[in-house]
Amino acid sequence: MVKSYRGIVLDLKSETPLHRQLTSAFRDAILSGKLQPGERISSSRELQACYGISRNTALNALSQLQAEGHVVTVRGSGTFVAGEPDAVPESGAVPFRPGIPDLDLFPVDLVRRSLSTLEWSEDLRDDPRTWANDGLRTAIVQRLRQTRGIDCSPDQVLIVPSTEYAISLIGRALLQPHDSVVIEDPGHPKLRCALLGAGAQIVPALVDEEGIDVASFARRRAALAYVTPSHQYPTGAALSLERRFALLDWAAEFGAWIVEDDYDNEFDYRCRPQPTLQSLDEGRRVLYVGTFSNVLSPSIRIAYLIAPRRLCATLEAAHQARAGYVSPFLQAALAAFMERGHFARHVARMRKIYDERRRFLSFALGSTGLRVHDCGAGLHFIADVPEHLSDRDVSARALERGVVVPPLSSYSHGLSAFNGLMFGFAATSMPVARTAVKALLKAL
Repeated sequence: MVKSYRGIVLDLKSETPLHRQLTSAFRDAILSGKLQPGERISSSRELQACYGISRNTALNALSQLQAEGHVVTVRGSGTFVAGEPDAVPESGAVPFRPGIPDLDLFPVDLVRRSLSTLEWSEDLRDDPRTWANDGLRTAIVQRLRQTRGIDCSPDQVLIVPSTEYAISLIGRALLQPHDSVVIEDPGHPKLRCALLGAGAQIVPALVDEEGIDVASFARRRAALAYVTPSHQYPTGAALSLERRFALLDWAAEFGAWIVEDDYDNEFDYRCRPQPTLQSLDEGRRVLYVGTFSNVLSPSIRIAYLIAPRRLCATLEAAHQARAGYVSPFLQAALAAFMERGHFARHVARMRKIYDERRRFLSFALGSTGLRVHDCGAGLHFIADVPEHLSDRDVSARALERGVVVPPLSSYSHGLSAFNGLMFGFAATSMPVARTAVKALLKAL
């Protein structure tokens, strides 16, 4: 007998244990995007009632998903899909959600105008599964050459649905089963899952105020290292220039690849950003990943991957096999938006607004006695939680008051022992931030 609930199918007559079926089905739904970050998933009692299974079976499946980093549980609220936007049940402008731009300031009229000027060619109406807009690829190359010092050509650019997809694509195209992959600790659980899904053996490396500690794995052979050097997720640290060169030396010595996720690079308020690994390496061993979701809107599911030329054919073949869908209409509209200079002006405008909000929130939190770690970049920073408190408990109590401050400990891969909270300042106006800080103090 086959039973289905919310698209999750179980075969009650299969020889595969039910808890493994349930875990696998939820995992596939999350990684494929059928279940989105922040979406509430069924409780163990709901699963028990819908499938007619034991509650222990449901609990075992949910516990395994949580151990793998696919879901998080908020006490008193439920279980939610992990990742950005944060695993919370609220919608709208919830205070302090990290990684979210101000959606009220989304340039609706300019985007609508860009859409209205499109020529509805056959390409836009054809099979979209692996189609890439040449205008968008050219606009991305021009933008990165001007702002990040990256020298590449449009044919090195792959247009993909998301950063997670890009990492999964790289893993499946370049890694052999059980290859070692170095990742930052703490780091994003969804990207860890993407690499695990490619068969990688994860090697966590601690992050401090200078970014990932290269010395901790400098003598260890690995096939790949994944880093967020501009604004480390979640600590916000920027990788120092000395460590950038050390990481490139390590990759050259062991023949490893480096995936540079240039997270939040558009929002550096210090006016002295470090050079990209890709530019320092001249594109030999670095695969560069970027996204438009954090700049414009999470609903714009467009990211890009810039690969060394010798890997382009391999990655393109893997991309075609996976058929990563990116809307041709959105690609064409975004290309027009960038070509007309709207994107650059929007980033410049948002940088000023977000910097003002960053300064305000940093001062407001510091005035309460919290120790804030603000590196002057990105859309979020972190603050320490007093040692006698648990960041997970504080986060849950804050959520009950309508404030979203994810616990830093939930991003640990086993080495880090951070006890702090993440504060997104971009989408929270100063009046709302003032009220939210008062609510947070009650949670503390």
